[in-house]
Amino acid sequence: MMIAEPAQPARGQACGRVGVGVGLSPAGLAALAWATEEAITSGARMTLCYARDHGDPPAAVPDLETLRRAQPDLVRRVEWCRQLLGGGNVTVELPLGDVPAALVELSERVDLLVLGGHDVTRRHHRARGGQVAAGARCPVVIVRPPPEHGVAPFAGHVVIGVDGSPGSSAAIRFGFGHAQRHQLPVAAVHVEDRWPGDFWFDEEHLETHFAVEPAALELLAREVGPFAAGHPRVAVKRAVFGGDAITGLRHAATGAALLVLGRHGHRPPEPPRLGPANQAFTEHADCTVAIVPERGADRRTAAGGPGEGPAGDEGPPAPYTAPVPG
Repeated sequence: MMIAEPAQPARGQACGRVGVGVGLSPAGLAALAWATEEAITSGARMTLCYARDHGDPPAAVPDLETLRRAQPDLVRRVEWCRQLLGGGNVTVELPLGDVPAALVELSERVDLLVLGGHDVTRRHHRARGGQVAAGARCPVVIVRPPPEHGVAPFAGHVVIGVDGSPGSSAAIRFGFGHAQRHQLPVAAVHVEDRWPGDFWFDEEHLETHFAVEPAALELLAREVGPFAAGHPRVAVKRAVFGGDAITGLRHAATGAALLVLGRHGHRPPEPPRLGPANQAFTEHADCTVAIVPERGADRRTAAGGPGEGPAGDEGPPAPYTAPVPG
């Protein structure tokens, strides 16, 4: 059930909307914090979705006041979000039933969907994240706190998996947009198990020379170059890692601020499914992960992320400030 209609955006405010699956678990609170920061940064509105299976307490929550009696701490978080973003810019939905289906349905109406990365030992929670990411019509971000790492090749970067596919192009678009909004560097990574050919290193000029330009570097230049040119303030690294895709991307994403992967489209009536790499990272990752549908599967065809807005947009309003509740 929807509980509040947002006010119309002020002139200059971007017309995006961030959806977030909320709860009082550490994962749900981490997702809410990430989504709130994204909404503030991009000037987007936000929809909070407190979805429950049949039989989950409380059994019936028709409105926010009922939820306040059953889950006062959760309502306190909702009120915190409204204080930060402006009350008219935050809506709350309380669906009861099939949780993944409710979140996939929400993806039809938002520009970005944010979920918590649940405990990897709870198989049904891991499966839910994959179900939602496979069927969503917008990018899905699964939030996880990064562990401490001794060696992190691209710490604090937006790491983007690049393979030349339409899904990869969507991931590059999303990744550069996110990096620009949050002033983060990008690492575009291609993984392959082929030998790159003969090369040597010049100690005097500190240069690496290849007998033949590796195809992987050509692919990265071709795929990433136009986006790098369009985002001149984003620092970019291009990297080729060896091995299988999952192992190579896990290494590259160690300590990353965000790992962005493209999702290939599917053809009905076949059920939506994730590829092996996407499935692996929705179930377990050492960083926050974004799964981005290729543009034919994503209903959005213009802006590259919430808050980018249409051409000529004057940019988001100044963010509100308020203390984070303990």
